[in-house]
Amino acid sequence: MSQETKKTEAVAQGGPTILVVDDDPSILRIVQLTLERSGYVVKTAANGQEAMKMLHKMIPAVLILDVTMPGMSGYEVCRWVKRDERLERVPVVFLTAQGSPQDYKTGHDAGAVVYMVKPFNPEGLTQVVRMLSPPPEA
Repeated sequence: MSQETKKTEAVAQGGPTILVVDDDPSILRIVQLTLERSGYVVKTAANGQEAMKMLHKMIPAVLILDVTMPGMSGYEVCRWVKRDERLERVPVVFLTAQGSPQDYKTGHDAGAVVYMVKPFNPEGLTQVVRMLSPPPEA
């Protein structure tokens, strides 16, 4: 599948689709509202297993992951995504409370392009997503 086909699939349904994975419902809601206000379609998952099920059916423009979640860490999800030919080009952003230098290294080694620490600036997250995805439709 070409990069252009992947981008087209990620933009289906009105705007680029962003998948956000976090076990904290309040974080999911803040990120969802922030990105939807900027024109993105946002899908959410509460854990890694749920995200993997969703990723079997979709290719998001950007994947935003928490690190510490029950069952499967964000690092594990990221590694799985980067091993999948269909998903390997999806940019991964970690949005997490884990902020040591080793955490940054582990995140980047897993395949993330951006590592952000909570608490986060919603506008900063929106800017990161804008840099990594096709623009939302006006």
